[in-house]
Amino acid sequence: MSALPQPDSNVGAEVPKTRRSREELRDLILESGREVLLSEGLGTGAEHLTFKRVLAHVETTTGIRVTNASVIRRIWDNQEEFQLDVIRSIVNDQGDREFTSTSKVFNEAVAMVDMSTPELRRASLGELIRVSCAEYIQAASSSDAAIQMALATYISANLHTSAGSSLVGPFQSINDRLTEEYKGLYRAGLDLVGWRIRPGLKLEDAAAAISSLAEGVLMRMVAEPGVLATIAQVRLMDGVMVEWTLLAVGMNQIVEFFAEPDPDWAT
Repeated sequence: MSALPQPDSNVGAEVPKTRRSREELRDLILESGREVLLSEGLGTGAEHLTFKRVLAHVETTTGIRVTNASVIRRIWDNQEEFQLDVIRSIVNDQGDREFTSTSKVFNEAVAMVDMSTPELRRASLGELIRVSCAEYIQAASSSDAAIQMALATYISANLHTSAGSSLVGPFQSINDRLTEEYKGLYRAGLDLVGWRIRPGLKLEDAAAAISSLAEGVLMRMVAEPGVLATIAQVRLMDGVMVEWTLLAVGMNQIVEFFAEPDPDWAT
């Protein structure tokens, strides 16, 4: 009689669990919280960022099951602290992707610059503005940018609460950094075509006006995306019909107010 097959000693054995460090678990849950917030929006606050919902998202997307006991008082003291951490992480990323892609397109558009006449120098500056604004809108028309714009409203509405006040510093710091980066881009454009800020005016004020305009345009895009149609105009350098966004039209006029040809400029 043949021997009966022996049971596999591994059948039914529990798969060893990988123990994650506190920091690894924190990063995993924080990223999941960001995904939930960016997909569902900020709304009137971060009320839908519950541990239950976010931990369920972790399990759905990664197959990793995390319990409340693994999180509460081990990583975050409470749910509000976790919500603020998620929002703070999004604040810290604000605007970086838009600036990177806008700078890239700006640098590519330098090849179009024609400095042979004062009129073409001005037209070249307008072209730099046109393509940069178009790219900025394209890069910013994502859920990330929409939620980042909503953060300003959230912080303002909660300014006198612990939720709002704890975010004001990081939010202002990021805005200051981005303003400095964009000022560098504006200065490069003006220098390239031989323009300067008018005496008595400041590049800082021009940057603030442009930033305010851009934020208003993005907010309008979220509410009424179809209302911001482009305007076709002939490009002076080559006679080609090109599209201007309303952001570019507005920025072009701001630049006209704040800047002028530099009388001391020479190619």
